[in-house]
Amino acid sequence: MVEVEEFIKNNEKIYTALLCDLIRAKSVNPPGDEYLVAKVIKKRLSKIDVKYKLFEKVKHRTNVVAKVGSEKGKKLIICTHIDTVPAGDGWDTNPFEPVIKDGAVYGRGSGDNKGQVACAILALEYLKSIEKQLKNEYIFVFAADEECGSTLGPKYLLNDNIINADYALVVDVGGAMQKIDIAEKGVLNLKMVCKGKQAHGSTPHKGVSAIVNMSKFIAKLEHYALKADLHPFLSRPTINFGTISGGVAPNIVAGSCEAILNIRYLPSQTPEGIIDELKKLSERFGDFSFEVMMKIPPTEVDSKNILVETIRSVAQRHGIKPALHGLSGATDAKAFILQGIPAVGYDFVDDHIAHSANEYCRLDNLFKFSSILIDICLELNKK
Repeated sequence: MVEVEEFIKNNEKIYTALLCDLIRAKSVNPPGDEYLVAKVIKKRLSKIDVKYKLFEKVKHRTNVVAKVGSEKGKKLIICTHIDTVPAGDGWDTNPFEPVIKDGAVYGRGSGDNKGQVACAILALEYLKSIEKQLKNEYIFVFAADEECGSTLGPKYLLNDNIINADYALVVDVGGAMQKIDIAEKGVLNLKMVCKGKQAHGSTPHKGVSAIVNMSKFIAKLEHYALKADLHPFLSRPTINFGTISGGVAPNIVAGSCEAILNIRYLPSQTPEGIIDELKKLSERFGDFSFEVMMKIPPTEVDSKNILVETIRSVAQRHGIKPALHGLSGATDAKAFILQGIPAVGYDFVDDHIAHSANEYCRLDNLFKFSSILIDICLELNKK
């Protein structure tokens, strides 16, 4: 058996080239077109003799699922995603033509999440080389649609019973191997409508401007702290004012104005409680109503579960002491937890590079994490 470090060293050039091919396969979501990335993944999986299946809820929105090991043992899902956000502005290079500079690969998706895809396939190749020694089953999910809610990705795969497991590791949280994501805030998109009274624009005093009242309420909310019990791994709840629209013409006092809030909330809160709190607060500013557009509950896992403890012990053997951490955002870990599968996030890319211009992936961290990921799988194989 080839030692893990030697195996990775021997494959660094291959997987650097694979990452570059993954970046070139443009999978901006929307529209997604994950099938382009799936082609690159399929080619590599076929090369290393790993069996896989493709699943699409919608044409060209491809998920790739590959398995290695024994179906008789425990099942671990290792999940990465293959779509990206748009490139946006501010790039120094073509975002879809990878550039290797100072030990890093630059390009859209390099750190979110195609570097992780390359890392996962490298780990999968090693596990395939020792498959007869594996008593557990390792399910590698290369998922669609993470950037727009995962409806066509893990949620579809879970709801249709295509995948299932005892636990899941989501490689998509940043933190440069220093953080383990065990908790995530809830998401509440709330439409807030203010009713006013229309009047002629030349006599605004005869009407009630819904825009003015909405702006006053927003000014109040900007620095308002929603009531919540503090959480050991999550920051305080937040309110973002995502969209606003109102009025019908410049010469009419606006009779209506609406804004959509994006609220990230804690386990101690409920959507109903948040709405009640905002209703009471709004009474002094005018006639307001509230409608839930989307809600996703907060999630967390036991900090002492087997996957968390295994990650921590393996990372420490590699000279890293990751801290337990919570996210204000949401990852695919949430989808697994809501289906009863304990899931955590652990990742190797630097913080704050996802969705940014000049996104990058440090190759030294990619290959170090590949070693850690393999060792996590091997450690779990003993349990």
